[in-house]
Amino acid sequence: MRLQATDANRIENAIRQSLEGSLKRLGRDHVDIFYLHNPITLAGGGDTLSKRQVVEEVAPAFDRLRREGKIRIPGFTAIGDTEVLGAITDSGMFAAARVTYNMLNPSAAGELPAGYPAQDYSRLLDRTQAAGVGVVGIRVLAGGALSGSAERHPIASPPPEPIGSALTYAADLARARRLRPLLDEGYAGSLPEAAIRFAMSHPAISTLLVGMAVEEEFEQALAAVRRGPLPPEALDRLAALQQTFVGEAR
Repeated sequence: MRLQATDANRIENAIRQSLEGSLKRLGRDHVDIFYLHNPITLAGGGDTLSKRQVVEEVAPAFDRLRREGKIRIPGFTAIGDTEVLGAITDSGMFAAARVTYNMLNPSAAGELPAGYPAQDYSRLLDRTQAAGVGVVGIRVLAGGALSGSAERHPIASPPPEPIGSALTYAADLARARRLRPLLDEGYAGSLPEAAIRFAMSHPAISTLLVGMAVEEEFEQALAAVRRGPLPPEALDRLAALQQTFVGEAR
């Protein structure tokens, strides 16, 4: 669920109304996971929530819903200020997180080189593991940029705003195309396959969120999963290719 700026003075009521509406539409009395999707920053404002709002209002509201049996697992989407996201993870108030992790921005798992054109998530996956927080990897295909093609299926949504990587989708797409040596050298059959197998290589990630428009794309994603994580030599080659992005404008 995503709170609106107009909900700032009625956060718990807005959360309850959102959940109740979802339960009614689903015909259920509870959901397994309930996520907060607003970006979280230190000061908040606009469509973002402050650290204080999340800790003092959102998390307690989620916990009350959990104790009432309406949700099983409280979760949040790890978008916003890196330091705040780490602190929210460490707090133990949420048991699940959606974390941005892909071949254009691997910083949730490891240190970025100085000058790398992406948000530095400062090894957030280490913190989720330490806190026992389950992780869904999001933006695995960078909104489609890691297909390497500007063409989108007629029923697919338009290219989304990037999260954590370049400032424009076009820049993400251009960098994705520079990862093609992974295919040319036989590490994967396609960029989407490489992207999926890269994301599943990290032990903290239990689920991948992969966008798809048609059944064929589902079958391709399933085939990639069945091939398993990228081998160490492929990850080394990827790291060398990522090094070429250093110093570029984000």
